[in-house]
Amino acid sequence: MTDKKMKERNAMILEIQSRKVVIEKIKNAYKRLKRQAEANYDKRKLKIQSASEYKSVDEAHDAWGYDCITEKQYNEIRKIFEQGEEYLEKHVSPQEVATKILGEFIGRLSYEIRSFEFELLPPEEQERIRKLKKS
Repeated sequence: MTDKKMKERNAMILEIQSRKVVIEKIKNAYKRLKRQAEANYDKRKLKIQSASEYKSVDEAHDAWGYDCITEKQYNEIRKIFEQGEEYLEKHVSPQEVATKILGEFIGRLSYEIRSFEFELLPPEEQERIRKLKKS
C-alpha cells in the first residue's frame, strides 16, 4: 500500500471514529428530546379527548359562560372542533421538530459511516456487495 493510500485510509478511519463519537454524545440528547416530544404529542391527544366531552362549540361556549372552563380552554376547544385531527399535526412543539432534525442528523452521520466503511473494504468485497444489492 502506498503512503498516499495509507494516509487516505487513516483519514477515513478518523472520520468514522469521529462520527461515532458525535453520535454517542448526542444519543442521550436525542432520547430526552424524543421523550419530551412524545409527551407534548400525548398532551395534544388529551386535549382532543377532553374537548370531546362537549358535543359542540356552543356547548363549550355555554360551559365557559357558566365559568366551568376558562376562556383559554374554550378557545382551545373551539380550535379542536374547527381543525379536528389536523390539530394534532398542526400544533407541533419545538421539541418534536428538534427530534426530527436530530434524528435526520444522526441518520446522515450513520450513512456517512457506512459509506466510509464500504470504501475501506477491498475492491473484491465492494464488488460482491454491489452485486448482492442489484439482485
